[in-house]
Amino acid sequence: MAHYKLILAYDGTNYNGFQRQAIKTSVQATFEGALQRLGWQGRAIMPSGRTDSGVHARGQVISFNLDWNHPDKDLQNALNAFLPADIAVQSVAQVAAEFHPRYDALSRQYCYQLYWQSARDPLRDRYAWRLERKPELARMQAAAKDLLGEHDFIAFGKALKEGGTTIRRIYSADWVEEDDGMSFTIVGNAFLYHMVRRIAYVLVRIGLGDLPVETVRLGLERGSTGIVSLAPARGLTLEAVTFDEDK
Repeated sequence: MAHYKLILAYDGTNYNGFQRQAIKTSVQATFEGALQRLGWQGRAIMPSGRTDSGVHARGQVISFNLDWNHPDKDLQNALNAFLPADIAVQSVAQVAAEFHPRYDALSRQYCYQLYWQSARDPLRDRYAWRLERKPELARMQAAAKDLLGEHDFIAFGKALKEGGTTIRRIYSADWVEEDDGMSFTIVGNAFLYHMVRRIAYVLVRIGLGDLPVETVRLGLERGSTGIVSLAPARGLTLEAVTFDEDK
C-alpha cells in the first residue's frame, strides 16, 4: 500500500465546490468515483484545501493510500481515463505515509481574473469577472500592499471551523494589467473561507473609485469593512500549493 500525492486541475463551473456533499455534485466525489474503479477502498481523499462552488484549480493537491502495482504514470493515465473532461490529474508521485496536503503546505497561490467591456463575452465569462469600465490599477495595487504580512483577516473571511484562528500571513499580493483585463495573484500561508473573493471584490471597488484606498487597512485594524459581497467565483483559480520538498 503506497501513499500518493496528486496535482489536480479542474474547471469548477459545473461543481458545487471541491468538498463532497450529500446531494450536489462535487469535485471530490467525482474524483473518488474514478479512484474506486481502480480498487480504492478508502473513506476520503485528503485535499490541500476546499475551493468554493464555481472556483477553478490548476494546482489542487490531494493524497490517498492505494494498492497499485504499476508505474505512477499508469495511475495518472488510468484516473484520467475515468475522469470527466473538466477534471484531470496533472502529476502523480509517491510520498511518505505521514504527508498531509493541508497541514504540510507552506503556501497557497490564487489568481483572480477580470476584464472590462460593455457586452458579455461567453468564452471569457467562464473564467473572469466582466466589468463595465476599467478600474484604476494604481489604487488597487496601493490597497493590496496593506494585505502584506500577518494580520487578523476576520474582516475578509471566516475560520474554516468553529473557534479556529482568523490570523493569516500574506506573502505577496499583486495586480497586473493585461490588454483589456487584469489578474490579481495572492500568495499566503493559508486563507479563510471566502477570503480571496472578498478581498478581490473590495480591491475592485477601490479601483472603480467606489471605496477609499484606506478601506483594506481600516478593515484589518477594525475587524470589519462593512462589506459582505464577494467577487464572482468564476474568476478565481487555485494555482499552486507549495511544500517543503525535503520533508
